Amino acid sequence: MTNYLRRSNYLHGLQCHRRLWYGQNHPGRATPTSRSQRRLLDQSREVRRRARCRFPEGMLIDTTDPREAAEQTQEAINSDISCIFNASFIFNDTWWVRCDILQRDSNSWKIIEVEASADVKKEHLADLAFQKYVLTEQGVTISRTKVKHINRECVYPDLCDLFTIEDVTDKVDRLMDDVPNNIETFEAILAEDVEPEVLIGEQCEKPHRCPFKDYCWRDVPECCSIFTIPRLSWDKKNKLIRKDNLSIRDLPSDFPLNPSERDYVNMIRNNQPEIDNEAIRHLLSKLEYPIHFFDFETLNPAIPRFEGLSAYQQFPFQYSCHILQSDGSLTHHEYLHTYATDPRLPLVESLLSHISDVGSVVVYNARFECGILKDLAEFFPEHSEALQSIISRLWDQLVIFRNHYRHPEFYGSNSLKDVLPVLVPSLSYEDLDIQEGNDAQAVWDEMINTANEEARNNMINSLRAYCEMDTLATVEIHNALHREIDEP
Repeated sequence: MTNYLRRSNYLHGLQCHRRLWYGQNHPGRATPTSRSQRRLLDQSREVRRRARCRFPEGMLIDTTDPREAAEQTQEAINSDISCIFNASFIFNDTWWVRCDILQRDSNSWKIIEVEASADVKKEHLADLAFQKYVLTEQGVTISRTKVKHINRECVYPDLCDLFTIEDVTDKVDRLMDDVPNNIETFEAILAEDVEPEVLIGEQCEKPHRCPFKDYCWRDVPECCSIFTIPRLSWDKKNKLIRKDNLSIRDLPSDFPLNPSERDYVNMIRNNQPEIDNEAIRHLLSKLEYPIHFFDFETLNPAIPRFEGLSAYQQFPFQYSCHILQSDGSLTHHEYLHTYATDPRLPLVESLLSHISDVGSVVVYNARFECGILKDLAEFFPEHSEALQSIISRLWDQLVIFRNHYRHPEFYGSNSLKDVLPVLVPSLSYEDLDIQEGNDAQAVWDEMINTANEEARNNMINSLRAYCEMDTLATVEIHNALHREIDEP
């Protein structure tokens, strides 16, 4: 079977010529797909399946053989079928193009692209322009191009308005003139034995993180690269990249930086942390015992699952809470919902049995936890007063590392995963099966749907270990901060 190029290859070429070339010639250089990425791919497939259900008259072209799929598509076009899913076309004997939905419109056709996102993005328009060009070249008249995407206002259990359709014909038509030149360029690049010369840059992350970024960035120094300078514009980064100045140590002394950027660069060059002990002492003095160190794990599926939830709305399925008493004793409490039912009410009831009505509640990024608690209070008014009490006692540990504690080895970040190894090197996520919150989402989604009891138990244990580590990390950072301000 011929190894045809696809729509995704066209979009990869628009993002980066090197990504296009690596994808065809050195796919092994890509970073393996993560659990969270696989979950999003599964979600996209489910969204497409549901979108097709809105066209009961549609015919699905489900063969994986490109030639056979193209023949079946042509037969369907020549018949009286009004809607085709995965309509397939071979172009230049090089590209195999499939349309999500091709709907008859009198003597012409409409292309409807199905997306799991909540709005129309630039890459969706480029994708449709490519599809329209190919189909037009194949003699198929296209009247309109549309994007069928998730409607954020859709609320479970009524999923009738799960999708909204936007007509983007005019925007797509403005991109049509670029398509033949792009195709010619991409085919020429792929015909070369030598990879294209492309500097690293913003395209490594936009519109999506490139799977080859780790390979392309392998020579970027981790500890003192220009990419760790907080909020440094891409205009400045690109100027430095073009001169191969990737390390702060190589930064020209006359390179224009604003005061905060210059302060960060000086801290790196001096290799000295900047710690405002008085400000930290003042913030810590506001904590009241018992101190609850708290963290949620949440999921925000495109297709809402439980009563009152809208598309992409976060809901918690797990929490961890370490409680520190004034005598130094520490206890741990947790809740993990292990079934496919709505986790919110049992989680709230467990939460209120563990967090007392007095004492501070320490979190890392209070805006997130506050938002989840407000949603729970709104949906469960009988528990609103208790949940509002928790909200009023939130204390954000992240504030210290945003404003009062900077360290060269944070690499310009203030995330928990970057702060912990510096302040508490004895504690690490590295030995855990789950190391990122996005992967925890994917594992929970898999766990509640698996029939394999052994795999299910392993995932439960992994989720518990990960969430417990999140709050234990904040406990140990709290202790490390106290040691810092108490030392002469």
